[in-house]
Amino acid sequence: MTTFSFHDEVMTDTADRPSTSSDRREALVAAYGHAARVAAGVRTDQLDGTTPCPDFNVATLVDHLVGAGWRAVALGRGETPTGEEFPHVDLADAPARLRQGGVAAAEAWSDDRLTATTIMPWGETYTGSTLVDMYLSELVAHAWDLATATGQPTDCEEGLAMAALAAAQSMLRPEYRDMAGVGSPFGVEQVVGSDATTLERFAGFMGRRIDWRP
Repeated sequence: MTTFSFHDEVMTDTADRPSTSSDRREALVAAYGHAARVAAGVRTDQLDGTTPCPDFNVATLVDHLVGAGWRAVALGRGETPTGEEFPHVDLADAPARLRQGGVAAAEAWSDDRLTATTIMPWGETYTGSTLVDMYLSELVAHAWDLATATGQPTDCEEGLAMAALAAAQSMLRPEYRDMAGVGSPFGVEQVVGSDATTLERFAGFMGRRIDWRP
C-alpha cells in the first residue's frame, strides 16, 4: 500500500464484506481511517472533556489512539515494544498521523508476521494475528470512545464493526477484565439491547456502556 487512494479502496472493500477469516489485516488498516475521521471531528475546546475511559480525557485519548496505532505498525515491523508512555500529538496533526499509520501498517504486516511471536511489555507472548486483533479492537474501541466523548456519530462501516467484534471475541480473555482495576484494561461486558448495532455490541463486549454521555 503506497497511496491514500488505495487505502480508501481497502476500507471500502472491508466495509462491503464481513470478515470470515482470522486474518483481519484489512480491517486493521480500515480502523486507522475510521479513527482519523473521528479525530478530525474533535474541536480544540473539547480537549479537557471526559471520556468513557476514566484514565483519559479527550486530549490524552487522542495521544493514546495515535500512539497505539503506531505501536501496531512497530509490531508489524518486528520491533520489540517498550512500556513507555505514548508521546503527545497536536490535535491538528492527529488525523494525518493516523492515516499515515494505516499506510505503514499495511506495508508492515506481512504474511510472515502473522505467525511470528512477540513478547509484550506486560510479559505475555502473542502471535502476530492476535496482535492484529488486539490493535484492531483498540483502535475501533477508542474511536468509539472519542466520538462518544465529543458528540460525534459513533457508527462505522458494518464490515469494520463485524471484524472488530470478531477480533475482540477472539483475543479478549475473561481474566483480562478488571485485571488492573475496575475497567482496566477491559471492563466487565455490558448488556446491550436486542436492537443494538454491531458496533454497539462490540462496545458492550469491550466493557463500554453504550448510554454513556459526557
